[in-house]
Amino acid sequence: MSVYESGVSLNAKRYNDKLLLNIKTSGHPSDMDFENITPKLEAALYSIHSPYAVLLVDISEFEGWSMKSAWSEFLLSQRLAGEFNRIAIYGKNRWQNRLIRMISWFISADIKVFKRKKEATDWVMSS
Repeated sequence: MSVYESGVSLNAKRYNDKLLLNIKTSGHPSDMDFENITPKLEAALYSIHSPYAVLLVDISEFEGWSMKSAWSEFLLSQRLAGEFNRIAIYGKNRWQNRLIRMISWFISADIKVFKRKKEATDWVMSS
């Protein structure tokens, strides 16, 4: 028997002059999950000085959120999305891709949706 948890995780890596932030959402993240990840995301962005920051978002295990957590995520994206040169998002569900395309109207970074992690990683790291 396996235990499945919901949440949001963050991993930061530096490649030469590029900062890659990898965020993974799984299950039904709560607004507290987004509140807890925000200071970590900000610390990674502002303490690791890099002229080029990219974001790789894994929503392959994401199942949905409450209105409050959706609003928290939207506010976070509005505040920090401008810090990224490129944002690659990958997931397997069509509804997720449609939602991301709609959200991308409000984000100034170059954003693209993928079905496979390798394609998303290759695109976000190229340039």
